[in-house]
Amino acid sequence: MQDREVAEQIADVIRLCEDTDGLLIANRDGIVEFQRIFLDNYWRSGETVGLHIFELYPELDEESSTIIQAMRTGKPSYNVLQDINNRRGERVLLESTTIPIVVDGQVACVIDSSKFHSIDQRVIRGEGGISTLDRIITQDPAMLALKKRIRDVAPLDSSVLIYGETGTGKELVAESLHSEGRRSGRPFVSQNCAAIPANLLESLFFGTEKGCYTGALTRKGLLEEADGGTLFLDEINSMETGLQAKLLKVLEEKKVRRLGGSRDIPFDVRIVAAVNEEPAKLIREHRLREDLYYRLGVVRITLPPLRKRVGDIPLLIRYFIDQYNRKMKRSIQGVSAQALRRLERYSWPGNVRELQNVIEGAFASARSELLVLDHMEDALEQQEEPAAEQVQQVREEEIGPGFSLTKALEQYERELLHKAMEQSSSISQAARLLGLSRQNLKYKLQKYNL
Repeated sequence: MQDREVAEQIADVIRLCEDTDGLLIANRDGIVEFQRIFLDNYWRSGETVGLHIFELYPELDEESSTIIQAMRTGKPSYNVLQDINNRRGERVLLESTTIPIVVDGQVACVIDSSKFHSIDQRVIRGEGGISTLDRIITQDPAMLALKKRIRDVAPLDSSVLIYGETGTGKELVAESLHSEGRRSGRPFVSQNCAAIPANLLESLFFGTEKGCYTGALTRKGLLEEADGGTLFLDEINSMETGLQAKLLKVLEEKKVRRLGGSRDIPFDVRIVAAVNEEPAKLIREHRLREDLYYRLGVVRITLPPLRKRVGDIPLLIRYFIDQYNRKMKRSIQGVSAQALRRLERYSWPGNVRELQNVIEGAFASARSELLVLDHMEDALEQQEEPAAEQVQQVREEEIGPGFSLTKALEQYERELLHKAMEQSSSISQAARLLGLSRQNLKYKLQKYNL
């Protein structure tokens, strides 16, 4: 009987390992004996060994820590949300499954498996660290008119909806609306809605009271954090429509109730929201509620893609070169005429952000005073391959000797997985980009040794 119980416990632990970003083993005293983290942007594996759980997460106590609870009760807990600060002061969002290992009726140790979610949130209090209109580099007539519009509407309290492709500078516009307005000395809170799983967004928006669910701590939500200032909601169309309806109700009533709370908390917040697809398309596809669209879009701002403001490319190149010269202590003078022609002909699917990345990458290769085409050609070709060339390449592969459709598809899949992981700060975020489950993505990463 005892052997079977131990086997079942081991089976539970094996299942944990199939879908996790981190494993932790704590002894019966709450001291970490082993930890393995599968993410580079969190603390290193082994860094935490020898520390008590409360040293890792100072906000936790005996009631809110799933590990200590498992020690005391001998009972497992599954998929418990924990929104806490770690010992480095970083806010982390964990979904933890915690299983005690029981030997001879006593808890010998506890194994905790957690999924780490990137919050992708910024909270800036006061005027420091907020961009101003001067950061919008342009000589394009349409962009100059847009800057004037931002200056005109900044003093208002009206909600603003920004539409622009990825990389066009939506957050820069949101910060400028804040810094140029009467709320400039108050908090600016930025939240990318696509970075958080749908089932966790509600607690982040509305806040929580301690005990409203296992591991919950008393914490302000986004609307409380931004009280008196501006709340910027990026990619709001990624929010499920049910939560969109709740957000609309809260915005109309101008008061919020924390999860597990018993009182309504008034707030005074200016909402700036952004979408990276055309609003009409989002409404038609039921990804953006029409009533929320009209509530948010009192003022509407559309950012043109970089390919429609080609005249700004030399200005932006100069700006980024100056920026990286200061940062890297270099003295690059500019780009060659050939490189500039290529950059001006390029379609820039990633817009200004992609241009910045290309210039930064060229700095790494440059050994002279000029950035030349060889320093950036690989990055440009990787991002853009004309459809006709793609079709021709496929035709050549189909008729070539030794062609394998299976191998070709595997190579394409590998490249997509690599790109998604580069663009993401967690496995969960990469899985959402690819439309896969976390477990399926982890299987594929292991399959290709990524």
